[in-house]
Amino acid sequence: MGRRTVAHIVTQFNIGGGERQLVERLRRHPAGFRPVVVCNRAEGGFLEPIRALGIEPIVVPFRGLLHPSAALSVARLAAVFRSLHVDIANTNDYGNAVLSVAAARLTGTKVIVNRMDLGHLRPGFTVWHRRLEAFASRHADLVCANAEAVRRVCISEEGCRPDRVVVLRNGLDLEQFDALAAQPGDPLPREPGDTVVAVVGNLWPVKDHRTLVEAAALLKDRFPKLRFFCAGDGVERPYLESRIRELGLSGRVVLLGHRTDIPSLLARSDALLLCSTAEGLSNAVIEGMAARLPVVATSVGGNSELLDWKRGLLVPPRDPASLAAAVARVISDPDEAREMGRRARAFVEAELTLSRMQQAHEELFLKALGEAPAASADRARAAA
Repeated sequence: MGRRTVAHIVTQFNIGGGERQLVERLRRHPAGFRPVVVCNRAEGGFLEPIRALGIEPIVVPFRGLLHPSAALSVARLAAVFRSLHVDIANTNDYGNAVLSVAAARLTGTKVIVNRMDLGHLRPGFTVWHRRLEAFASRHADLVCANAEAVRRVCISEEGCRPDRVVVLRNGLDLEQFDALAAQPGDPLPREPGDTVVAVVGNLWPVKDHRTLVEAAALLKDRFPKLRFFCAGDGVERPYLESRIRELGLSGRVVLLGHRTDIPSLLARSDALLLCSTAEGLSNAVIEGMAARLPVVATSVGGNSELLDWKRGLLVPPRDPASLAAAVARVISDPDEAREMGRRARAFVEAELTLSRMQQAHEELFLKALGEAPAASADRARAAA
């Protein structure tokens, strides 16, 4: 049988963890499946990396499910499925998940919905949006969750059938990551002797940088050379800038904006901090672990699947005092911090490689087509 076609469907190509994972999936796409990319808008920071792979995205405009053109968008997507003989539509956001489920009913295409978070409220994300996301997941052929915590939400809160929800963890290209980490990167406003804690994530409410700022205020007098460098941007910036000034933290908590040199930033840091109130499987935590950093993260979502007391520290969400205590612990005990970082890197090398992710995606696609048992038997015979 020839290569089957998988259409990866996204809104656009913003800078973010999910988009970065899409690029890695395309770079290591299973050999038996031809990838195509469908988007609503051909724009964003990750567009050129996708084009560099020899993939030109196909644009199917989509202005929302309530827009009068929604039915036309369904028809256009169905036409793409037919013309390219798409076997599987792999969707990456709630709107296109609903769109793909509708188009697939016209073409017989299988649909896999990727779920990368707990359904938490992103900017502009309402309860109505949340219900549509759950609807699309229930009516897809498979749901691909990136963490056990996300799988539980899909089953217990959204009514998805357990046999249709698969956990597939993110992967990281360690060779490329290490090469980028060795680069000098963009300048940082630091001075000799500074202790740097990196915070990687868009400035959205769910990432809860507000708790970070309050924790930094608790540490200000005890650690005068401590700096928090926050990579990412978003709607919380005005509040955070105001609160940083009020607490006298200018130069202590620095909002760097969007950065394209995250591996290099982590290589120049002493720890990684994540204070989200909800997470799937955090790419920021995975990259911090790959950089051999001690990680302090909130005990939400998939964070506990990555970290334990040996590989990092977990703290309750929205708790500045606990967050401050954990940061103080890792920067006050360099030996313990190094051991945490060593164990974290070993975990990534063993469990979160791109080769494992590539194999898992092949099995996912075969399962969607109802061919997983035969494919597994073929692999077993080949190994024998």
